[in-house]
Amino acid sequence: MSAATDTAPRIDPSRYQRNLRVYYLFMGSTGFMVFLPIWIIYLLNHRGLSLTEVGVFESFFFLTVILGEVPTGAVADRFGRRISLALGAILFAVSIVIFAQADHFAILLGSYLVMGLAMTLYSGASEALLYDTLRVLGRTSEYERHSGRSHGLFWLMMVLATLIGGPLSYVLGYSAAITISCAFFLAAAVAALLLREPPRREADFPVDPLHAPPAGLHTAPDTEGTQPPPIKESNGFPILNEMMEGFRIVWRIRPVRYLVPFAAVLIALYDMPRFLTQPYVAGHGLDPLDSAADGFIWSALMIPAYLGTMIGMLSAESLMNRFGPRRSFPLILIWGAVFMVPLLIWNHLGLLGAIFMISIGQAAIRPIATGYINRRITSDQRATVLSIFALVGGGAMSVILLTIVPIADAVSFSAAFGLDLIAALTLGVVLWLLWRAAHRRDQAERIRRWSMSIHKPQALHRPASNGASANGTGQTSGGSTVYRNVQNTD
Repeated sequence: MSAATDTAPRIDPSRYQRNLRVYYLFMGSTGFMVFLPIWIIYLLNHRGLSLTEVGVFESFFFLTVILGEVPTGAVADRFGRRISLALGAILFAVSIVIFAQADHFAILLGSYLVMGLAMTLYSGASEALLYDTLRVLGRTSEYERHSGRSHGLFWLMMVLATLIGGPLSYVLGYSAAITISCAFFLAAAVAALLLREPPRREADFPVDPLHAPPAGLHTAPDTEGTQPPPIKESNGFPILNEMMEGFRIVWRIRPVRYLVPFAAVLIALYDMPRFLTQPYVAGHGLDPLDSAADGFIWSALMIPAYLGTMIGMLSAESLMNRFGPRRSFPLILIWGAVFMVPLLIWNHLGLLGAIFMISIGQAAIRPIATGYINRRITSDQRATVLSIFALVGGGAMSVILLTIVPIADAVSFSAAFGLDLIAALTLGVVLWLLWRAAHRRDQAERIRRWSMSIHKPQALHRPASNGASANGTGQTSGGSTVYRNVQNTD
């Protein structure tokens, strides 16, 4: 047994129990965004932008996400996920004030850039903190449940914010209604600081023959075959080292290499109908500032997309438990494509029901995908790797905004939805097939490692100092329990 095993620090799970409650508080606070159900119509009607120009603005937002995702993920891995979340919430509050008051093109663009940076501080860090908290508690099998429920709470708050967004805009005007969201982001910053930072290095956790280190990560295993090689520190550039290690992990783990673009692209493609909901409704002659009644109607018509997202997040655990990722992903792909078809044929407000259904499938992807990735990477670069996932999603969304949105503006919404569907049925299917082949190989390797652990338990396990099980997931590492763990990743 290696020296690292003998000197692993003692972890007291009881100190991290409250993290889950505080994490839910953080996610709920960030979800009360009054500006989100009115922000596109605000830009169109109040700032005089065209839909194409809104798409260009959004592409700048995602360009900031692309440039900032991995560096901020590396910062979270290096200096702490809770600090990253708190800073992101504060920057969100600042960006909303700028966005609400901006009366010049450059200032409005600046608000987008600050908001994009805030988003990068969130993404990766939040899922990494949740997963490592569950790992300390010995409950990683519950990741999809807590990820789905916390994001479901986020979107429940979004639904509540949507209920008052339209009427509030009529009473106070766009700018004042948008600014209200700042208070909730500041509350989220306080909640983030109340979180307890879980360990961020793989050496701090007990060895897990199934999940840590992931299959195929290392090129030169030690004599036991269970530890990845130590990270080579870059003199004077620790953040650069974290970034490069994150990219190396994504590339070397074949299932992750293909799942990242597949899930990110599918999320972006199936998010497009929800993005176009506001201009779609406005195209039917509705404006929330026309009257109080129109404000209420506007809010009511925005709710289906957000409600569908909430239901999808809450359904992720059941979908994962029933079908596993191998069957869940193609089901979601087909689900979204089926409900996209009516949007190509008709132009009616009743089709918001189809957008509701698409949103359910789109939202379920993220908890399942991030759970799959988390189980195949080490804690050292967890936030960095998850930020790479968000980076690819931002890149996909940026391309979509610059191609599909102008078609909705210049041709028709039906044409834009048609192009979106074609992309899902071509690019989405190809990426899914590549991931499926890599996943099958990975499953065979994991079962082989499990079989080896049965015959050589002394080489793969060490006693947990905190009373948890040897694999750090709340389950024993031998016999049928571990085999069920292997099956649950299928």
